[in-house]
Amino acid sequence: MPKPPFGLAVLILLLAVACGPAASGRGEEFRLLTWNVESNRPGSRQDSDARVIASQLVAMLKQPATRAEIVALSEVAPQDVHAYRQAVSIGLGRDTDFATSASGGYRDADSLLVVVDTERFQIRDVTELHRYAGIVANFTVDDQNSPEHGTMRARSPLAVKLQDRKSEETFWVVVVHLARGEEDLRVDQARMLRKWAADQEAPLVAAGDFNFDWDFHTQRGNQGFDAMVEGDVWTWLVPEPLVDSNWAGLRDNPQQDRYPDSILDFVFVANGATAWQGESSVVVRPNDFPDDDCTSDHRPIIATLRPAGSGSSSR
Repeated sequence: MPKPPFGLAVLILLLAVACGPAASGRGEEFRLLTWNVESNRPGSRQDSDARVIASQLVAMLKQPATRAEIVALSEVAPQDVHAYRQAVSIGLGRDTDFATSASGGYRDADSLLVVVDTERFQIRDVTELHRYAGIVANFTVDDQNSPEHGTMRARSPLAVKLQDRKSEETFWVVVVHLARGEEDLRVDQARMLRKWAADQEAPLVAAGDFNFDWDFHTQRGNQGFDAMVEGDVWTWLVPEPLVDSNWAGLRDNPQQDRYPDSILDFVFVANGATAWQGESSVVVRPNDFPDDDCTSDHRPIIATLRPAGSGSSSR
């Protein structure tokens, strides 16, 4: 078969490069790290030290396996927001931007926080999902004698719209910390997230502490989990392998976990993000469990997401 003229061969090569994965207009893979850092709540028996958490964030983000362009944290005390943002910047060696929630401030300790690498992502919009389609996901403190009267007493999901600077695609990251002690509220929060996601067009990623108590042996979660996955709107990126993500020591024996072989922390995808290649894993570090007065009682989750049509990672 005769070879094409040299000029035509160069043109064919240039067209192949222009149409290949690197210039497809789709994003390269990115990582998201989500972690309940266990804030220092007034009057709480358990807490963490923000200086220790910040140093652990720096160390994780400096490691290739746990480096992430998006960091989603829950149980962030408002006074620690900038320390955690700075830790992400130091760990990545990049400038960062952030968004934090106003709700979840009950007792001044329970905010949600998203920090992004500004070389990769731009924050385009931020909203808190207090209610949607008639489903209430938060309440105010009703006691007029309480100093927190009128304050949102739970944590509304924090939705942050990001634009990928490489592909220009936009998607939402929703950081959550669903109710722990109030099952009915947790179920409503999950129902609201499902309804909200079904009405969106953009790809969605939800990450955080869902308190779904998914048991490794029964392969079931609680009613909140059932409400979240009903109708196949959200897809769980199941960690491989499954690893316990929370330590809750017995009162009379802190060295024994009350809820062994269960997971509270999740990454879900919806809409166009279900077509992305995605995977997650629980980050296990030496001596992380049982936790102590300086460390978190949760393990981080790292998720790798490859938008459909993206080429191999340059990492």
